[in-house]
Amino acid sequence: TKSNDDEQYIWESEAGGHFTVQRDVNGQPLGRGTQIILYMKEEQTDYLKERTIKDLVKKHSQFIQYPISLEITKEEEVDDDTTEKKSDTSDAPKVEEVDEDEEKKKTDKKKKKVEKKEWEQLNKTKPLWLRNPKEITKEEYGAFYKSLTNDWEDHLAVKHFSVEGQLEFRAVLFVPKRAPFDMFESRKKPNNIKLYVRRVFIMDNCEDLIPEWLSFLKGIVDSEDLPLNISRETLQQNKILKVINKNIVKKAIELFQEISENKEDFNKFYEAFSKNIKYGIHDDSTNRDKLAEFLRFHSTKSATEMTSLKDYITRMKEGQEFIYFVCGESKKAVEESPFLESLKKKGLEVLLMSDPMDEYAMQQLKEFEGKKFKNITKEGLDLSTDEEEKKKQEELTKANEQLCTVIKDTLGEKVEKVATSQRLSSSPCVIVTGEFGWTANMERIMKAQALRNSGMGSYMTSKKTLEINPTHPIVTELRKKVEKDKSDKTVKDLVWLLYETALLTSGFNLDEPNTFASRIHRMIKLGLAIDETETEADKPEDDIPALEEEGGDANEMEKVD
Repeated sequence: TKSNDDEQYIWESEAGGHFTVQRDVNGQPLGRGTQIILYMKEEQTDYLKERTIKDLVKKHSQFIQYPISLEITKEEEVDDDTTEKKSDTSDAPKVEEVDEDEEKKKTDKKKKKVEKKEWEQLNKTKPLWLRNPKEITKEEYGAFYKSLTNDWEDHLAVKHFSVEGQLEFRAVLFVPKRAPFDMFESRKKPNNIKLYVRRVFIMDNCEDLIPEWLSFLKGIVDSEDLPLNISRETLQQNKILKVINKNIVKKAIELFQEISENKEDFNKFYEAFSKNIKYGIHDDSTNRDKLAEFLRFHSTKSATEMTSLKDYITRMKEGQEFIYFVCGESKKAVEESPFLESLKKKGLEVLLMSDPMDEYAMQQLKEFEGKKFKNITKEGLDLSTDEEEKKKQEELTKANEQLCTVIKDTLGEKVEKVATSQRLSSSPCVIVTGEFGWTANMERIMKAQALRNSGMGSYMTSKKTLEINPTHPIVTELRKKVEKDKSDKTVKDLVWLLYETALLTSGFNLDEPNTFASRIHRMIKLGLAIDETETEADKPEDDIPALEEEGGDANEMEKVD
């Protein structure tokens, strides 16, 4: 190394913690600057390959302001002038037939390959984030995005910003058009944001740079405050990263707001990254209300279009206190859910949620713009609007007290209690869960977890309440039969059938599907007037309560139907 006002020195080290510095008296004068010579170990000769050097420079020093050039060897074809020409000493004129193809072949053979050395600059890409965003075209952003991510299509949206004050950094954030297939894989890279310090690449897997729910964002962050030789351990404890994280989240939400102004773009965005937004609502308590504005759901009044929570509130009926919603396995399942019956009849809009992430998000999202959320599959749903309705409901409850007691005694510990329902109009009964604990849909999701803690189900599984529709013909006939004879065996068998069908329609799974099937088969035989004793003579008795076979039983069953 040589400085303008100093002698030329040699610095030597074997990378063992020791080095020597001595004056260079025999070396070639540099004039000014530094020349670095690396001697590679035998097992590290891969670093001498042209491809490896190019990859290293591209990864770590692609945006360095000083040019980095590599001497490369290229092969070129040149005319071969060494071909000997046969001299003809005869002075006599000679006529030759010329074949064009052969002549062409001869011409082609008069080429030879030579090696040529030249310097190639490796860091031609200019740091786009240092420029004024107003001066950068969409095409330039697209080219930069593709070079940064190796994506084959353009980005959906971009946010280019700089932060100045106590700390200084610049960033460019891109939202891709498609979600990566491994977005929520545990072994995947934590994020796709590359961290630079003064245009030198540091790392691309810094966990503290952005939260996990924003892992789909791609781009760069270039800090002026972090030290260049920062280690991974020091980086994780650096307070600057926390400030950068906070600013990135803030700018990302602004970017989503810009995307939402274009309906077509937002539909693409929501289709690809709705799970991330819901994950953010579950995970990020600070920005929960802001993220809730981006949620979109199907509803009982939105037809094929999805509606926002703000639009839902504008359509709420006068005096409506809650935002009603229902979760289920699929859109079709929730559309035909018995829980919707009375709400539809009263003209109340219900949000239909079929994404498993909805269950997690709604556990944390308690209200929006002062309106509380109400899960219509849980107990405590009061749809009475005036005193007359409340009085009528009280009368129906009193009239069905005896039936509720008989049903509870029959089902035992299968249900917490039996009550009359306000939420049903065309279904005979439904099973609702307690205010706290898992819903039927959440229970299904948790049971599907391969690595779940089996002990959790014992205290998180909600108590079930069987709600009966007091105006339904089946319930009316059952009440009459109970009033006539409390110990009627037909009533007990019908109660079990109603309970198990209610489990299915309410989103639960049957613990004993074979028992349910046996009951259905017995009902079919009864309807077809097949003698039970003939078909079951050779089979052992089971624990299923037998249907009454006394005279007039079939007629009674027909009345129930």
